[in-house]
Amino acid sequence: MKLSIGFINDVHGYMEPHPELFYDYQKEYVKSAGGYARIQTIFKKIRAENPNALLFDGGDTFHGTVPVVQSKGEVLIPILNQLGFDAMVGHWDFAYTPRHLLKLESQLNYPVLGCNVFDEQGKRFLLPYKISEIGGLKIGIIGICSNIIDKTMPEKFSEGITVTDGIEETNQCVRELREDAVDIIILLSHNGYPQDIELLKKSGRNRYLSQCTHP
Repeated sequence: MKLSIGFINDVHGYMEPHPELFYDYQKEYVKSAGGYARIQTIFKKIRAENPNALLFDGGDTFHGTVPVVQSKGEVLIPILNQLGFDAMVGHWDFAYTPRHLLKLESQLNYPVLGCNVFDEQGKRFLLPYKISEIGGLKIGIIGICSNIIDKTMPEKFSEGITVTDGIEETNQCVRELREDAVDIIILLSHNGYPQDIELLKKSGRNRYLSQCTHP
């Protein structure tokens, strides 16, 4: 079976196309980019070419532009639900407090994952992973939120929570998913490719995981 994966991150509330700075090997330049309508067009193309598809949001979604900040992310809910994501993780999405992120999640038709986020009692604040069955396969999706939420961000980002580096939690999730006989495990992370490579090396489980990660 062929599995297609769509992944976006750091939209930062830009619902419409906007001027964006790009770089190539010789120069920098500005061109129009982004907008959820364009993203939806790409996602529809992915699904049309292969119904066995998973779509992920790597976070930095509920913050950025004036409409999104003024509504504390609420304005995005109907748009995001139309896109049909399978899961997301977060960073700036905690900006209106972690409890508000739970309120936003309750309106989404997919989960916000975070195996490395814990409440004041040491219990998991978010779902650590989910299992999707597609094309006859069981696919485990482990989510890791940004590990700097409670370290370098404003205090309200981490009211009532702590965030770990995710190494121990990833190992635990992999064990649980393997016991559940999943066929593939995907790591959905906001921490960036270099950090995720190190995490997988330290976890000792890198041979079982594929990645969807913040660049």
